[in-house]
Amino acid sequence: MMWKLVVWEMMKSTRLKDVLDVKSVDKTFWDKVFNKMELLYRAIEKFKGPSMSIDDTEYRWVSDRIEYYENDDRLLTKEEMTMANEMWKKYGK
Repeated sequence: MMWKLVVWEMMKSTRLKDVLDVKSVDKTFWDKVFNKMELLYRAIEKFKGPSMSIDDTEYRWVSDRIEYYENDDRLLTKEEMTMANEMWKKYGK
């Protein structure tokens, strides 16, 4: 399962409410993206096993991005989506 990269103009802010004023954003699309981020979060957990530290950098990175979206409506940048794709290739088998 590969994620599609979405190429969009880089903006000063990636918070959903700021982006909505500039450009039409498909909230349904972003909800699907973050559902996949949840799957990635679980895949990392499963791959690394019970001995994994909760401070694991990849695990924490994914967790933080999910939290930013849920609490601040912050979207992923192109670079973050690329990083998530790389992690998915590694853990999402």
